[in-house]
Amino acid sequence: MKTAAPLAGTLLAIAASTIGAREPAQLDTSAKSVVAAASAYVDDYNTKMQYVLADERATQRVTFARPVNDWTRTTKADLFITFLPAESVWIAVRDVREVDGTPVNDPDSIRALMDRAPLSRLGSVIAEKNARFNIGNISRTFNEPTLALLILTRKHRGRFRFDRVSVSADASPRVTISFKERDRPTLITGRNGAPVFASGILLIDAATGRVELTRIEVEMGSVTGKIETRYAEDPKLKLWAPSVMRETYSQSARGYEEMIACESTYTNYRKFDTSVVIK
Repeated sequence: MKTAAPLAGTLLAIAASTIGAREPAQLDTSAKSVVAAASAYVDDYNTKMQYVLADERATQRVTFARPVNDWTRTTKADLFITFLPAESVWIAVRDVREVDGTPVNDPDSIRALMDRAPLSRLGSVIAEKNARFNIGNISRTFNEPTLALLILTRKHRGRFRFDRVSVSADASPRVTISFKERDRPTLITGRNGAPVFASGILLIDAATGRVELTRIEVEMGSVTGKIETRYAEDPKLKLWAPSVMRETYSQSARGYEEMIACESTYTNYRKFDTSVVIK
């Protein structure tokens, strides 16, 4: 009978150790939790991804439904990209160096623009510069690879509805979140400031909030557009930076059909040095 108490104590100790050995609480992969984590990640990301340059190689292809010759163009450019905290916007500026293998001279270099005025005041100038070598009949000026990250900022996310689409089975799960813009002012505007409501998906690492893929889709009358950006870890920046951006635009009206597909890759990331003229 004297051994009963020690035995009970042993059983209690085993039970306690078993409880202590339970796996940690399961990661919350709800849309609310994942969007909150991604928003915090983007807030931090925006402070680090400033005044950055990358080598951009872009290939555009235009196809028509009618028997018209298709059109292809390849450009190489220095892409300058930065987040402007005061305006809560991304600015992307392209210094195109080569078009279809032929060197070009761009008088409005990034440095020249920065010497002229604050970048936040040069929206129309930058849009025209970036579109200078676009091909096709569909006008497009919103092609910043980081554009969709704005959806997760405090300024914009309240206008969007977020829903969880799927969760990967990885040890560190990736969650696919869909978004749909519901209210004005819209993130993107058309001609004369007309509202353009956006929708799409985000691929987010649930544990860190890291955004690994964005896809944003819009419809403007007879024109539809989609921009998808994939991110990869960059050893120089020590950040996940855009690695590939794929754009598609299509127009169908009154028997006319046109499609534009563009793929841009980004390499050689480095910090922009304002004391050096970029060529």
